[in-house]
Amino acid sequence: PGLVAAALAEDPGQVVMTDYVEEAVDLMDMNITETFGDSKNRPKAATMDWDDDPSLLQEHHGTFDVIIGSDVVYWPVLIEPLIRTVKALLSKKPTSRFLMLYSRRNPKVDVLLHRTAQRYRLDSTELSLDQNTVYRAVLSHPVYTEDTDMFHLYEFRHSDE
Repeated sequence: PGLVAAALAEDPGQVVMTDYVEEAVDLMDMNITETFGDSKNRPKAATMDWDDDPSLLQEHHGTFDVIIGSDVVYWPVLIEPLIRTVKALLSKKPTSRFLMLYSRRNPKVDVLLHRTAQRYRLDSTELSLDQNTVYRAVLSHPVYTEDTDMFHLYEFRHSDE
């Protein structure tokens, strides 16, 4: 999602793509260079482990109006560090949001995700993908014929305090 966000952004230089694996960050850097060349107004790649203090990333890049995560929930133990990191890095603007698309591997994760978000004062809403033509095309692939409830898109916003 990072390069797509950068391509769509008014200011690609405000886009920061992260991963906790340094080799992945190196690949992101290569893709950024290939896509944006040596432009000074290009996205950045950074190492980010959700167990690390998010203020380290915040010191270098600030907070974000939009955070996008794709297939970032693999294990239930990662939900709290993810939500804690999002809470710290999501700007306080009323329009700020965290959009997360993930593959449902365990329905209990949904409950844990929403409860954890509530504890961190983030409202969560599932957004419908039913009218999305790309999503419908993906579901028409034979691999998804038996599991059409696999992909879910959630939006998280700061709760009114």
